[in-house]
Amino acid sequence: MTGVNAYTDLLYEERDGIATITINRPDKLNAFRGKTCDELIDALNRAAWNTRIGVIVLTGAGRGFCAGLDLTEGASPPSARGLGRAQAGYEQLLAAQRERVSAHRATL
Repeated sequence: MTGVNAYTDLLYEERDGIATITINRPDKLNAFRGKTCDELIDALNRAAWNTRIGVIVLTGAGRGFCAGLDLTEGASPPSARGLGRAQAGYEQLLAAQRERVSAHRATL
């Protein structure tokens, strides 16, 4: 899916074994909202499970990397459910990396 961006809050690019994920809400200093979290989890998993990707770069558009949580849309601090989704996404990312390391070791 090189060059294809299916996200609203992120830009995703794969080139030369590098996946670059850019938080793309510069008007909000790249502050996170629920959609941003969901898209980031998806993009990280997309890169992590791609055997052609060896490096993931996470960056922010504009002058700020990330201002934290966007409260301007009526959001409240993360709920237990929201934190659980983030934890599940993190665990998926770790699982992908463990599988890739195991597959690599099997070839040695």
